[in-house]
Amino acid sequence: MVQVVSARISAIVHATENLEKVIYAMRQACPQELFQSKPDRRGLKGHYGNEISTVTLSLRGRPAGLFFSNLSRILPSGDRETLLNDLDTRLDEEGRLHLRLDKEECFRGALRLKDQDPIKILVSFRKSSDPGLRLAEDIRQFLDISLDHNGSPSDAKVR
Repeated sequence: MVQVVSARISAIVHATENLEKVIYAMRQACPQELFQSKPDRRGLKGHYGNEISTVTLSLRGRPAGLFFSNLSRILPSGDRETLLNDLDTRLDEEGRLHLRLDKEECFRGALRLKDQDPIKILVSFRKSSDPGLRLAEDIRQFLDISLDHNGSPSDAKVR
């Protein structure tokens, strides 16, 4: 079975966005009690001198595993199926899983995969000492277990 080592949730906050609302949207992907630290915020300047911030929430160890398990459970079944189908393209050469959630939908309490203006999620896994095991297959099996097998889409809202 796959073992999650860490997870990082991050978002870009544009000058026209409310920082606290973006942090709220980011936390919709994960229960508050799992966060081990406060959000890390960094101020930047955009290409045209506009104010931009990045906000990052980090998890390590068991909370990271609980986060990934929760995320895979509350993603709508269609998005989980997309993730299963695209898994090889979402894993980098270091075995980290890259996901992007729709920031606007997260504001509303619903999690959906989307690449534009996203909340980015990076999940790192423990590498197996058995070279015969493939990380993608382990993750696929984990996600398949959490998939709603009756075929109905899950529009689960985060509580």
